[in-house]
Amino acid sequence: MAIKINDLVGSWAASPPILYYQLREKLDDPESNFDDLAAIIKTDPAMSARLLKIVNSAFYGFDEKIDTLSHALNIIGTEQLTDLALAAIVTSKFQGIPRDLINMESFWMHSIGCGIAARKIAKRMADVEAEKMYLGGMLHDIGSLILFKELPEDAKKILLRCQETGENLFKVEKEMLGYDHAEVGALLLMEWKLSGRLVQMVKYHHHPVNAGDCIEEACIIARADALVCEMKIGSSGEPGVPELDPMVLERVPLSDGEINGLKEEITVQVDDTVRMFF
Repeated sequence: MAIKINDLVGSWAASPPILYYQLREKLDDPESNFDDLAAIIKTDPAMSARLLKIVNSAFYGFDEKIDTLSHALNIIGTEQLTDLALAAIVTSKFQGIPRDLINMESFWMHSIGCGIAARKIAKRMADVEAEKMYLGGMLHDIGSLILFKELPEDAKKILLRCQETGENLFKVEKEMLGYDHAEVGALLLMEWKLSGRLVQMVKYHHHPVNAGDCIEEACIIARADALVCEMKIGSSGEPGVPELDPMVLERVPLSDGEINGLKEEITVQVDDTVRMFF
């Protein structure tokens, strides 16, 4: 019998992203300022350098050089830089996954590509906070990494079956384990006490119709995921392009011209952004 989902996530839930929590605590303090937040990030020199590289990359496309964290916070905002810090922290947490399961460079390229695509799609829509969509896109498959780490033999069987049959990962996971990577990822983010909207969009990116008041965000993640798979940007282990619920196409309507434009923009940004994160 497969390990229960709560036991699977347990050890990971016990090691939350502390630096992110420290930043959130300062964000909630009305007396804090940019220098206070910058001081927290500076306690991790590698993180400081990485965030400045990201802010100065094609991801944002600023004309001026941003050379201090306080300047970065002033330009892109405290919430955005804090979310970028969380994304950078998460990428460093998953080390040592066997290459015969997944190529991690390829996995993160897919994830970052999905984040970029989700952000760009959201900018074309009303009533969606586009900058929040990057984090949702980047973390949508984080549950897969826990499966690779904790259940490598089961994960290998699932990946091989999907490669042979063309079935979607989440369907085979549900059949063999009783839960899928989206549920695992959502549980981890919930245990880390991240925002409810982020948890919902990750949990339901394969079933947006069940996402309640986060249906728009879940649909955007689903559309971005399919687009990046179609473009063959990295790989999360899926054997092909996930089939989209017709509701996703209705909620996130994109013309052929818009899709072609998105593909060009994503291609330009993804390689540069991957280099900045790693």
